[in-house]
Amino acid sequence: MGNDIMKSLLMVMLILIFSLASCGKKGDPVPQDQKNQFSWEESRAVMTPNGCLAIAALMSGAAQNVNSFSLELEPLAPPADSSLPPELQTPQDTCEGCPFTPRETADIEPEEITSNDRGTRYSFTYCPETKAASYRWRLVAKSVFLAYPYQITPVQTAR
Repeated sequence: MGNDIMKSLLMVMLILIFSLASCGKKGDPVPQDQKNQFSWEESRAVMTPNGCLAIAALMSGAAQNVNSFSLELEPLAPPADSSLPPELQTPQDTCEGCPFTPRETADIEPEEITSNDRGTRYSFTYCPETKAASYRWRLVAKSVFLAYPYQITPVQTAR
């Protein structure tokens, strides 16, 4: 009987030790090699007269390690026309205050790349397949190092 109690007590202690050892920093792993990382510093987009987006973005860090870029777009529905009766109004399926839900994603290539002491500036032009008066958008940069997280610009609105 005493031997069984000792074994049970030993098992409980081992479980406690292993469960405490697994506690630690929570969150996604972050690569420690800072010299190979890059991040977005600023970005902006404007609508061109032909309905395309002209995007300029500044990246700091190891921009040479960017493997590819993609653009995520959410067309914004026009405001409801209050002069129409309710049965003729079209429902709005997107809005500026709603969570960002990209409806279109495209791999894009920079048209122009310039570097200076602030970082690397990229210029893109993209003509969306879905036409709208304005869009919410963000850029995504993927690293050549697969373990590194994607770098994503804040969601912005282009009018």
